[in-house]
Amino acid sequence: MTNPDKPSSALTGLRPTRRQLLAGAAAMGGTLAATSFSSRSARAADRIPLKLMSWEQFQPGEKEGWNAVLDKFNQSQDKYLVEWTGWPASQYVSNVVIQAQAGGIDADILMAMPDLSAQVIRKFQLAEPLDDVVKALGITPSGGHEFLRKDGQLYGLSAIDVNFALIYNKALLEKAGVKPATTPEEWIETTAKLTSRPDQFGIALTNVIADSGEWWFQLQNFCLPFDGKWAEGKTPLANSPEVVKGLELWKSLYEAGVPQGTAQSAIMKLAADGRVAQAFGVNPTVVVLRATNPDIYPDLLSAAPPWASRRSLDRIHPLIALKGKNSDGAKEFIKFVMSPDVMADLMITNLYVMPPYDLAAKSEKFAAFLADKPWVTGFNEAKQVSPIDVMGDFAFADDQFGRIIMQNFQSALRPGGSVKTAMDGAQRQLEALATRL
Repeated sequence: MTNPDKPSSALTGLRPTRRQLLAGAAAMGGTLAATSFSSRSARAADRIPLKLMSWEQFQPGEKEGWNAVLDKFNQSQDKYLVEWTGWPASQYVSNVVIQAQAGGIDADILMAMPDLSAQVIRKFQLAEPLDDVVKALGITPSGGHEFLRKDGQLYGLSAIDVNFALIYNKALLEKAGVKPATTPEEWIETTAKLTSRPDQFGIALTNVIADSGEWWFQLQNFCLPFDGKWAEGKTPLANSPEVVKGLELWKSLYEAGVPQGTAQSAIMKLAADGRVAQAFGVNPTVVVLRATNPDIYPDLLSAAPPWASRRSLDRIHPLIALKGKNSDGAKEFIKFVMSPDVMADLMITNLYVMPPYDLAAKSEKFAAFLADKPWVTGFNEAKQVSPIDVMGDFAFADDQFGRIIMQNFQSALRPGGSVKTAMDGAQRQLEALATRL
């Protein structure tokens, strides 16, 4: 429901305008304030600028925590000055790939989604190894980091680790006299019971092509309900029985209780207003809902994905030090972020519940934080699988793969539309894409 792979508005922390600075100088006594301002500017000018490319500066409920990290780093030393660059999540991957294809990424530190990470490390070979950072901190990265290794070296450390679960509003389920579903069939039935259009919707599923990044982020899971994969090596499996059944499940949920044809931002507002009973999303979904309407937060709980395997995609979003003249500074920033005190504060502020390493053993504060989060149950019960494991060689063309699936899947959502026919069309296009990998 929300993608940290999840866009929104606003930029970095508020800064004083020139008018405010001048007013402050007058109030303090002109010359002294002006001199102080000049010296601060000079000190900033003496620092080596570091660009952190991300989408997090646009994330409601998360940007504040990240801005605090940047401020702490900038105040902790006087050699580097790290600043944001980037785009909202829906535009992020395509823009970064365009730069990489042109020969380099205009940043020093990159935050990346799993598929983008794989491309930057293996295809474009723009990353610096971080084994020395791991050794200096004495940490053990979580098992999900394996896809970030190449030739025995580690090229990324998780900044955000999210997996999918069924998030639900317990007040709405109790009112309807239903419990979280445990099978696909129950899920469809429960969703229908929780729907009373236009006042209440049973489930939030992104469903318009304008939100394609968000849509694919969520839809990508639906190869899992019947133990399918999107691809094996360079062979796409879009029209395999397992994938077709998974997308038919999605279509049934769409028909039973989705705000159809509604933008992602509007769906999130409905959920925050208590008008959507369920979502299939990642834990930052809870963060965004809390930020939008804190009153709804106590009613949010989660359950494992409602299918037999309980598998859901686990998306590690690493910080990557990019090759270049500032790679040492990039590593210094990553080491700072990964230090237990800083990481614990970030995770507590942003409600991140899946640490990148053995953080609970190194931070009593984080261990106490985890102990009081009843809504994490479903995320912990889900069995994690990396998107890399279900995409085959298309992990390096995930964005293109997703667009082909969504563009064809749209036809199946029309009255009388067939998922199998739609995926047959997608399969042909994906086979053509395979020849260009």
